[in-house]
Amino acid sequence: MELTLSPKETEVRPDTIPDLKVDATFRKVPKHAISFALWKIDEDRLEAVARSQYGTFYDNCAYIIYAANLVGHYANHETITREQKANVPLERYIHYWLGNNVTEQNRSNVVHKIQELDSYLGNVASIYRESQNNESARFLSYFKNGYDVRSGALVNQPEQTSLFQLYGRKWLRAVELANIDWTHFNSDYIMVLLMDTITFVWIGRASASIERRSALAWVQRQRKDDAATLCIVDDGYEQSMSAEQKQLWNTVLPLQQRIVYQTTKSGSDCNYDCNSNNNNNKTNGNSSNNSDNSNSSNGSNKFRIYKCNQRGRLHLDQLDVGMPGKDDLSDAHGVYLLDNYGQSIWLWVGAQATQADALTAMGNGRAFVKKKKYPNSTLVVRVLEGHEPVEFKRLFGNWLTIWQDNTRGHKPVSTKFGKLDAVLLCERPKMAADTQLVDDGRGERIIYRICGDQFDQLPDTKVVVFTTNASYVVKYTIQCATVVPADLASVGIKSIIYQWNGSEASAETIAKADSYAMASFEKLNGVPSMFVQLYEFDETPHFLQLFEGKLIIMRGQRSELLHSNNNMSWDFKTNIMLETFLLKVYGDASYNGKAVEEHRLSSISSKDCYAIKTNHVWVWCGQSSTGDAREMAKAVGGLLGESSLVLEGKESKEFWQSVAMYFNQTLVINGQSSASSTTSSSSSSGAGSMCNGSSNGGGNISPTLSNNCYLNTTVPLKPRPPVQLFLVWWQQSQLRCEEILGFEQQDLCADCTYILDTGTLAYVWLGSRALSQERERYISIAQCYVQNSPFGRRSATALAVVRQYAEPNVFKGFFETWDNEWGKNFLGYDQLRQKLGSVAPSNCLKQDSALLLNNSQKDFDGHKKYPLPVLVQEMDMLPPEINPLRREVHLTHDDFVAVFKMSFYEFDELPKWKKQELKKLYKLF
Repeated sequence: MELTLSPKETEVRPDTIPDLKVDATFRKVPKHAISFALWKIDEDRLEAVARSQYGTFYDNCAYIIYAANLVGHYANHETITREQKANVPLERYIHYWLGNNVTEQNRSNVVHKIQELDSYLGNVASIYRESQNNESARFLSYFKNGYDVRSGALVNQPEQTSLFQLYGRKWLRAVELANIDWTHFNSDYIMVLLMDTITFVWIGRASASIERRSALAWVQRQRKDDAATLCIVDDGYEQSMSAEQKQLWNTVLPLQQRIVYQTTKSGSDCNYDCNSNNNNNKTNGNSSNNSDNSNSSNGSNKFRIYKCNQRGRLHLDQLDVGMPGKDDLSDAHGVYLLDNYGQSIWLWVGAQATQADALTAMGNGRAFVKKKKYPNSTLVVRVLEGHEPVEFKRLFGNWLTIWQDNTRGHKPVSTKFGKLDAVLLCERPKMAADTQLVDDGRGERIIYRICGDQFDQLPDTKVVVFTTNASYVVKYTIQCATVVPADLASVGIKSIIYQWNGSEASAETIAKADSYAMASFEKLNGVPSMFVQLYEFDETPHFLQLFEGKLIIMRGQRSELLHSNNNMSWDFKTNIMLETFLLKVYGDASYNGKAVEEHRLSSISSKDCYAIKTNHVWVWCGQSSTGDAREMAKAVGGLLGESSLVLEGKESKEFWQSVAMYFNQTLVINGQSSASSTTSSSSSSGAGSMCNGSSNGGGNISPTLSNNCYLNTTVPLKPRPPVQLFLVWWQQSQLRCEEILGFEQQDLCADCTYILDTGTLAYVWLGSRALSQERERYISIAQCYVQNSPFGRRSATALAVVRQYAEPNVFKGFFETWDNEWGKNFLGYDQLRQKLGSVAPSNCLKQDSALLLNNSQKDFDGHKKYPLPVLVQEMDMLPPEINPLRREVHLTHDDFVAVFKMSFYEFDELPKWKKQELKKLYKLF
């Protein structure tokens, strides 16, 4: 596919790059320092914004932000400038932000100004084009308390009553509106009406608890006169205000003209988006919804890559790749465009590309947006080879850069970190997180096997054998190696429920295991505990540590022999003695080792170790295998019986005759190159891509098709991707999420649910006051996230569930600091509202309030509300969304009670004939 972009479509209008003269204001920026700076462009003026005004923007202006920080750290509006040594690497970011009402002059000026700043800094910064209401996660991370957008139209107006629209879960956006009108109201929003003597806070019924709390805090900061009255008004309950308050309200927003748009409906059933702009789908009912973004979901983890070629006019040649990888960006002299399905457009500029290519890349990205008819607010980012931000790298499943360079001390699991010290794991959560080891695995374990209708508890034996056609539930009790209270608190949990699903397990088997495992987890509600769901090739280090690296996984056809009904107190050596099989031994330590039954081999690598059971037990180790790997293989061989160690190149004739059915000498001699390339390909795959997937252009592979693909056993060879934190919530049967860059413990709120994605394990963190829907559907949340994650991951990534105040050390260690007492004084929205009771009217919701949303009430509140005069019109005069037979559901609660002398809940309980009579009486039928 080829696209041709006309130069006139670009935001940078000149065809040639002039000799850039750097503005004197930019020359004050230290080139090699940690810093944060903000400038405003208003007409021809470039003004440095005072630090006290950081986080306040005007919608008719353009702004430039420059942020520089140490690699793996994050700058924000509180960052203090600190010079660094020349050899200290820094990450540099330039953002330019455009308000909704920015003038063409300001839009053009800001583009030239960022070229000046980029040139001054040496063309090493990533450049983000931000637009109001569609900012990147990195931009939002600069302002922890959110930001305000003031109306440029009101700048020179005398102080008067003003109306603000507030929304946003993690980052509250407070937008000042140019006029005061009911058309700005939406049930998603919180509206604030600021008057001289009173402040009205109108709470939309569909707004979230965290938004309401943030809005009350924002109002407290805005109030100039503490003596001014604060009135909290609930959506649909405006009539509950006192007569004096209603009189003030009616002077600017007459209640007889009330019209409130309802929650915006979204397209697909799982419109999942990992970018920060999900939260911005709140639109007024009278505005067009940018549906172009809806094609970005649909569970697709792929995006499109184009090579930019200049042939008079710019041409884009789409690369024919299945699962895009870093190797597709092969031309260091070129420029590539990555289309993340309209969510974001990325321009990658090679290290050897000309300065002109680097400077014009953003304009080319904007031209692409227009050519594809994407929303004008689509995020466009230019990145440079060698300076790619983490948001770009994680789009590729096989990015080869060492990930820990981009994290705050989160190193991958060490290949060898000496003797496993259980006390240190208790004392140091960061070590526990880095190794993903809660303890040394010596606690009590109880194993249950589920296969079809069979449900059995396995005997406690030295040898543990799983079969691929079954699921297993392991109840594990933590064994702390310390009695120090602080260390016990650091460990955080006392029990773990593990669920392991084999690759050949039926849906019925997995469903039964799900049910039993989650029921076991719920029974531990009073005990600090964690639930972990694993698949056959996704075992975590701690799970393997439970078996000291000697877990044996055999094919499902062995199930009848190993687990017949009359054979539960079986002896492994006796029952398996007549069988022949081949086990490939993975890992070189107790926390990453296991043995997996393989079919006849097609190639052998000198790095591999095998245990082969024929008429004798052989342990074969390749020449390039490590001493630790050989020790693990010998330990597995010892479980099968008396074994003989055979090294590559020193095999006896007896050995070759005995193992001929599995592999032969030809495979050892000729298989090294092919096996090595396979290993190399596997190693280059990022965490979450299939062993045999990314390098050959194939897509994600079903767990049932990848029997011999075991990722986490090679964790020491694979660097871990950077850890990510997402705020997640359900919205109209869709999972929404908002990424939090530069996260810390204080970002976890008790009334929310989060996902901490470590690359090998996705933790679902359940706040103690999260919605019951989220607390009960935690597995659905995790599975929906993993299956739709656009970061080149597989759908079988391991999942874990932790509850607030019962976080394990392997979770806490991913945060820079952790305070076990933090959050215990949390005040929810209702508590904050009661705290303001001295200034707010007593219109708090009663137990029989319609806003408590019983099933029938949900139907009532989910409809757009209209004034009574609109609803009693003739049928052909009604708004198109009104069903003439159900006009009553479009009344507000106040109007409904005034008309029918009862609540909708009471009305809904009436017989059908009675309801029709009443509707006819009041001309609502």
